[in-house]
Amino acid sequence: MTNMLNAITREGEAPAEPLGQLDVHSPIGRTRTAFDHALTLRIEPWSELLHAQWRDLERRLGDVPLAVSSGWTASWVGIYGDMVDVRVAIAERAGRICGLALLSRSRAEHVGPFRLATCHIGTAGEGARDSVCVEYNDLLCDDSCRAEFAARLMELATGSRGADEIRLDGFDETSARELLADLPDVELTLRASRYCDLQAIRERGTSVMDALGGSTRSSLRRALRKTGDVEVTAAASLDEADDIFTELLELHQARWRAAGQPGAFASTRFLAFQRELITRLLPEERVVLLRVRSQALTIGCLMLLVDRGRLLDYLSGFAPFDQTPSPGIVTHYLAMERALANGHRAYDFLVGDKRHKENLANASRNLIWATWRRPNLKNRTLAGLRQVKRALAAARERKSAAVSSGEAGE
Repeated sequence: MTNMLNAITREGEAPAEPLGQLDVHSPIGRTRTAFDHALTLRIEPWSELLHAQWRDLERRLGDVPLAVSSGWTASWVGIYGDMVDVRVAIAERAGRICGLALLSRSRAEHVGPFRLATCHIGTAGEGARDSVCVEYNDLLCDDSCRAEFAARLMELATGSRGADEIRLDGFDETSARELLADLPDVELTLRASRYCDLQAIRERGTSVMDALGGSTRSSLRRALRKTGDVEVTAAASLDEADDIFTELLELHQARWRAAGQPGAFASTRFLAFQRELITRLLPEERVVLLRVRSQALTIGCLMLLVDRGRLLDYLSGFAPFDQTPSPGIVTHYLAMERALANGHRAYDFLVGDKRHKENLANASRNLIWATWRRPNLKNRTLAGLRQVKRALAAARERKSAAVSSGEAGE
């Protein structure tokens, strides 16, 4: 990866335009090699047949990343498919599908006077207000065709003149490196996903409490004493899951509205996606709905995603601080102890800077958001505007520094 900067922007919403015709057999900026003759790549719209083929490939591959599972993917397409133009890249070898990936074309974003056409690999592009914020994104493919599929997929995406930008959202570093290997001038943002390494704790024969820092242990023990006896309940049926999720939603929205913010569930699409996801994933044991109570008070509710032995802290709702001490840390700690007992390898807090993530995590890994811009007139104009903006900001800083220096000398 060369000449990588740190910048990415996503906002707005608008219906997408068709992706158009793509010649997947022509070489685009690459030398043809022997593997090109072994792997064929075609594009089709999402369909029930493709959904069935997606499930079949998932079953053949085994424990695949949640973000490319059929349950997650079909839920996203069903809720957001009218906001973006969704196509599926299908890789085949010897007449058998060995790789699948969504190409999601969006026109949801405005930058300055322009509306951008963006092409996303995977379940992204729906607009910031409704976004599911996909993380640990990947390709659904057999390891034997991964490098070939990644190379041909990026040929395909960059060869589509209808897209101003190609974006990777929340990819694991290794997968992102395979996709970006031959692209110059990619803007890159690395964000740390903090987690508690439960497997390391298990191998040491210690506890989650032992893995925490001294001040965190002291404050957590104090909060647990004040909280008293607690009950941790996980949903065992869709009815129980709906009950816990509904309370999670209410707690989440109450806290955010008290802070003057709309909250994630202000988006009806986002809410519909979560309910659809629970319906699909709970029977597969790929989502956990957890509630922590002390007597009649609900301290917190969690929606945790199960991804290859890791629990992902996806959604939460907690009681107000004036009702119970440290409800978020207490809830997460009890969920982590349960995860340790149930054999999970890690409890992952995902990206974002929040106090409880720093206090409860003991490791981190980087996820990548990347943007490749087509060298067209629109992007050249935007690059010029960015340069002017940076120059004006630098001039203001110099002027402010000069004024401060003059005042100090008086």
